Amino acid sequence: MQAQWRNAARTILALIDETGHVIIAEPGHALWASASARPDIAPFAPEPVPEPEPEDPRAAIPPLTRRQVFIALHRLGLITATEAVAAAATGEVPAALEPMFAALPEPDQTDARVTFAAFQMAYRLDPMTAMIAASAGMTEEQIDAIWTGFASV
Repeated sequence: MQAQWRNAARTILALIDETGHVIIAEPGHALWASASARPDIAPFAPEPVPEPEPEDPRAAIPPLTRRQVFIALHRLGLITATEAVAAAATGEVPAALEPMFAALPEPDQTDARVTFAAFQMAYRLDPMTAMIAASAGMTEEQIDAIWTGFASV
């Protein structure tokens, strides 16, 4: 039977028989006294932590300001000039975007409306960005073009 410590404090011991069956012994377990005194216990080896997934390169795209977003939406013909000014000034949801907000269940609908009304910076990977882009039928490449094209406006 093999034995291996399962933590650095040596308070959890795994006993593994020939079939691969594992018995976990801790202080107070019937096998603890004899098993923890074995001279052949393999040391604790922490599980390797997998490398994180490479971050989406779109996360590095600088955010747009509130002003840049409403100018972009207007210049792209997604909202009217009046709606752009109202949205910038009061957070009012433009008519073209209203169905998207109205389709959300509560409390998501209220959360989205508050987020829209109060945002100061728009991030490329923000769920609100994806929601607005989806309602306009935009591709990922088109959204990227907005972020790069309106960054200097």
